[in-house]
Amino acid sequence: VDYESLKSDENLRKLWESIEHADLSALSHEEEFAFWLNAYNLLAIKGVLEELEQNPHWNGNISLWSKIKFFYLKKYHVAGRRLSLHVIENKILRKRFKDPRIHFAINCASASCPLLPPRLFTADNLEHFLEQLTANFVNDANHVRYERHSVTLWLNPIFKWYKKDFQVVGGVLEFIKKYHHSEEIKSLKGEKGVTIRYMKYDWTLNAKKE
Repeated sequence: VDYESLKSDENLRKLWESIEHADLSALSHEEEFAFWLNAYNLLAIKGVLEELEQNPHWNGNISLWSKIKFFYLKKYHVAGRRLSLHVIENKILRKRFKDPRIHFAINCASASCPLLPPRLFTADNLEHFLEQLTANFVNDANHVRYERHSVTLWLNPIFKWYKKDFQVVGGVLEFIKKYHHSEEIKSLKGEKGVTIRYMKYDWTLNAKKE
């Protein structure tokens, strides 16, 4: 993400204002789902820019205290409420919409996060983008990698942290098999037939390199 160029982006400031003053009362289910996904991503960017303003050398939520401040303590005005990113993700998105693809549509500004979506979610593009972003993540070897010789599936820790969210589709392995392009992975039989291990999560800032 090119945070340097976003510092002076007027469109971004207008989007933050629209989030703050939004009226959600007349929104459809899909419209509200899109709103909260956009809110998380846009406010995560705002949080990063505020951190960089205080410390231009800030390199992400590497320490536990930094994570607590960024995700739990920092609050934003959203549709007449003051909410943290933690609350938006866990008390609204995960609890209300119960869709495991959420985890590939929101970006926590870290290197191991899914890529930031290329444009805002809308009710019309929501399903398409959720499918596309999920497939992109699952087929990226930085997040899902199969070792044939050891029959080991290496996964981004997102699949471990939110394991219960994938139960609605039969569990983590079935979810990955649904989206992965590899016939070898699609043919894996049950989690007892394959060893699942987790990669180290990189919390450094997902900033564009100079």
